[in-house]
Parts: sequence; structure tokens; C-alpha cells
Amino acid sequence: MMHVLLAAVLAGIAPSPSPAPRTVATQPSDPCGGPTRMLATLNRPTIGYSACAVKAGSVVFEEGYQSQVNGTRGSGSSYLDQYPQSFVRFGVAKRFELDLIGPSYNRVAAPDGTGGLARAHGYSDGGLGFKYEFVPAGKTTFAIDGLYTSPNGTPGFTAGGATATVNLDVAYAISGALNVGTTLSAQAASGYDAAGQAARYGLLQPSFVVTDLLPGATQLYGEYVYSSKLAPDQGGRAFLDGGVQKLLGKRFELDVEVGQSLISDPSKRFHYIGVGIGWELR
Repeated sequence: MMHVLLAAVLAGIAPSPSPAPRTVATQPSDPCGGPTRMLATLNRPTIGYSACAVKAGSVVFEEGYQSQVNGTRGSGSSYLDQYPQSFVRFGVAKRFELDLIGPSYNRVAAPDGTGGLARAHGYSDGGLGFKYEFVPAGKTTFAIDGLYTSPNGTPGFTAGGATATVNLDVAYAISGALNVGTTLSAQAASGYDAAGQAARYGLLQPSFVVTDLLPGATQLYGEYVYSSKLAPDQGGRAFLDGGVQKLLGKRFELDVEVGQSLISDPSKRFHYIGVGIGWELR
């Protein structure tokens, strides 16, 4: 029973906040440059991926905490806390990075069928990744990402098999402050069905984001995300998320985010809040 409950909760987890397709058009020759390049480069707190690779010779740490409610409010809800959502990015060459996807610690409380809550905790899968940023074409930046996780997490929290992801990231600088972008993501995933059995399945997850850079190195963003499947035996779901980022100096960022599903099915609804940081070392 616990394994089935965990599978149901984890199937409803929104993907960990990750690189957003953002640019700040501070330099015509390099939309990923300039004094606020950290905001353009960071993955978190959005779902889509940045089109900007980490600068060669730098390491960027992205860490966060997210609290999520799945399902309907009250007795039908399950609860998830997840941290540190670690994504460490190493700039190993010009426009090329390697990534370390750290496992996140999860704390889950789900209805146990008797009016109470069954509680569990454990680690999700970790893995590796890369990004290659193409030479910018004017105000447009393109990149590709590859991500791979193996089933190395705690039983009940692992995906049950390897997951491979390929992303195409596109970002366009409308002005020096207003930017739009998209990540087109395709995944060969593993997951659990309603009976708790692991199975392979494929999914598409496009995302679209708008960012607005305000005075004082503060950035607002709004994002639309659609996942074509949530689990091997489940259909898709769309959701919105948005938030604010604050750059302190040139190498440290703070962010706050909120997310809300867009679906009438009570079993697939969710909302969440999160906080996090981005930190660059050179």
C-alpha cells in the first residue's frame, strides 16, 4: 500500500525547478553576457532550461526548497516537501557545461485510507547532464541539453528505471529588459503506474516563459508548462508558475516562486511554493 501511495504522490510532483530560457540583451554580441548575466544563466526557479551555458572556468550551484500540495484540499490532499533540488553546473569550455544532478530529499504525507496520513521519506534519483550553447544569432540564443538519471534513489522515490531527456532551448531578447523563451523537452522516462508497477513511457514537455528585468537587478517571470504524461498510465497536465529573482552583486541570486495546475481533474491538481538560491564560483 505504501508503495502505491508513494507512486501516486510522486506522479503528481511538478518537475524540480530548473533552467529557464532567459536572456538579458546587455551586449549585442552576447545576449548571455553583461552585469546581470547570472539571471540569464541560472536554471532555477523555472521549469524550462536556460539557453545560456555557464561561463568557462566557473561553477554555478543552484539549490532550493519546495512545498507542494497535491489533489483536493482537506482529507484528499497529499503533501510533499523537497530539498535541496541541487543542480551543479561546471563551465568546462566556451559555451559548454557539464552538470551534476544531485538527489533531492523528499518528505511525503499521503492519505492512508483510514482518515489519517501515511508518512514516508527518501531520496529521488540523481544523474548527469550537459549543455551546449550555440553562437548567438543577434538577439536569439539556442542551446541543447542532455540529462540522464539512473534508478539510484530510495525505494518508493526512485523512478524505477533510467530517464533520458533532450531539450532544445530558444531565447529571444525583445528589449534590454523584456525577454521570451521556450524549452522543447522530450523524455524517455520511467515511472510507476497506479498498481505500483514500474514501466517505461515517453513524454513531451514544452514550456514558455516571459521575463522582465526591473531596476535594481530584480527580475519577474511567468511561465506556462505542459506535460503530455504524468505516469505510464496517466494523461497530461498544464500548469503555471511565476516568481521573482533578486541578484545580490554579480554572483549570488535569491528567488521565490509559486505554481498552480490548470486542470479540472481533482486528482491531478497541485499547487506549490518555493525558495532558492543561485551562486557562482570562479
